[in-house]
Amino acid sequence: MLQSVNTELQENPLVYKYVLGVLTILIVCFVIVAGTIWLFKFIESIYIDYFRGKPLIRHLYLKVNDVTSVQRGILESEFKFYNSLNENEQRYFRHRLYKFIKYTEFIGKDGVIIQEDHRVLVSATAIMLTFGYRDYSIKFVDKILIYPSVFYSNLDDNYHKGHFNPAFRAVILSWEDFVIGYKIEDDNLNLGIHEFIHALHISYLKPKYSNDVTAYLFTRGIEELESFLKTNQSYKNKMVNSDYFRDYAFENNFEFIAVVVENFIETPTQFKAQFPQIYNKVKQMLNFNFKGY
Repeated sequence: MLQSVNTELQENPLVYKYVLGVLTILIVCFVIVAGTIWLFKFIESIYIDYFRGKPLIRHLYLKVNDVTSVQRGILESEFKFYNSLNENEQRYFRHRLYKFIKYTEFIGKDGVIIQEDHRVLVSATAIMLTFGYRDYSIKFVDKILIYPSVFYSNLDDNYHKGHFNPAFRAVILSWEDFVIGYKIEDDNLNLGIHEFIHALHISYLKPKYSNDVTAYLFTRGIEELESFLKTNQSYKNKMVNSDYFRDYAFENNFEFIAVVVENFIETPTQFKAQFPQIYNKVKQMLNFNFKGY
């Protein structure tokens, strides 16, 4: 068949030239696109390393989508961070929210029937934490399981308020405790933030997801926090002995990162006043240059 096509092309020089021209254009376009992407990544890596420590471009979409009027109403009435954003930022936040809801499966457990407030408020938590990044997806999460309250896990034969299960690619939440996390805004306890930070942390440790600018910013931030505390033991002791961070923060590195981000989101003014060096490193790690931070 290929031989007959080749013969036909040779016998029709105009067709042959046309096909050759199309192929040449496609190859040139591919080389230009690939070269542009490589050049952009190269320039951005220099920019991040030596200048601003953040992506060159944070919002880049072929089309900006929007949530439903019901979803937007929930967002505006119940999600404080969204209301602190300017008009353009809110528009981009809703676009990211739309995408997260569209591509994430929400599963109700023990009688929970998934409603719009489940989808909007849980998704908004994830979007808030990645809003400083261009790549805002949490690639190791495609399911949200919601229990009515504290639930039992067969993984460790224990009860939990929340859990991230990387094998199942799921964030699992007690809805009762998730809601309390937002009702009490200044206790530095927010279940949704805590579990999504675990998901981000584990995702960016995976080689498959660790080679983009978002992963670089997040993991470099963790490395800088660890290095600072390792070389400033007195500062770490001050943190441990303070009443500001709960003891659970010092269980291990994963819990430390989750807890300091909870504190950063809920009480930024107090955090900055007491521990400015750590505050600034967390702010840079999340690229969180928004009103109130």
